[in-house]
Amino acid sequence: MGNVSRTGNAFESEEHRRIPKYSIGVVSRLIGIPPQTLRRYEEAGLLDPARHDGKNRLYSDENLTILQEIAELAEQGINVVGIRYILQMRQQVFSLQQEMLEIRMSLEREYVRINREDNSARK
Repeated sequence: MGNVSRTGNAFESEEHRRIPKYSIGVVSRLIGIPPQTLRRYEEAGLLDPARHDGKNRLYSDENLTILQEIAELAEQGINVVGIRYILQMRQQVFSLQQEMLEIRMSLEREYVRINREDNSARK
């Protein structure tokens, strides 16, 4: 898994990715998107960077990933409404995948439990 930290704890890594740490100028240079465009994306509701002291935007690694996706979609000629829809669909797909994974793991645990009980009953 790419989201696992050195300690092996995926939650810590996800938490770290959400920490706001980059100013709009730094993000602009890293992603190659002008600050005005970043502000427009925020106004359009495509992302919501944190605010430092209520005014300065701070972006997280997670925001950078989303901005890269937005930039790729915009380069393909997709407008802001289309980008918002695609991002929402991707989030829904991810949520459904997580839910399926949890259900699958629960079913596997139940299967193991039933097999143990069955094996114990046969003895």
